[in-house]
Amino acid sequence: MTFTAATRIASEINVTPLIDVLLVLLIIFMVIAPIPSHGIGAALPQPATHSAPEPVSVPLVVQLSYGDRGVPAYALNRQEIAPDEVGSRLAMAMNLRQDHTVFLQADERFDLQAVAGAVNTIRRAGASEIALLTRKDCNQMNC
Repeated sequence: MTFTAATRIASEINVTPLIDVLLVLLIIFMVIAPIPSHGIGAALPQPATHSAPEPVSVPLVVQLSYGDRGVPAYALNRQEIAPDEVGSRLAMAMNLRQDHTVFLQADERFDLQAVAGAVNTIRRAGASEIALLTRKDCNQMNC
């Protein structure tokens, strides 16, 4: 038997294909890099120069409570008024403001009919919205 010497396998890396791949990648990056990105053109709104903040107004609060001698008493923003003046005073107050919301705070001893009568008077005076206040709401609003 004759043995032949084994041929040596080349353990060197063939760098020619590696250089070709790197050159192709380099060319691709060089072509892509200088392309500017295009965004969506947007015009930002400019703030209005003449708009003044709307003044904070004191809410209109009608209070319905029992006065002296158990007679129903009305108050508009803590100023006592006669029951027959409620509509006219409320209408005058609403003519001076843009917000026609009126808050009604009634004593819990009043029956529903008395509160409904006050709501009708307020509505006839020109109120667009009527809100009923609880004792907790009234404490928060300092009425």
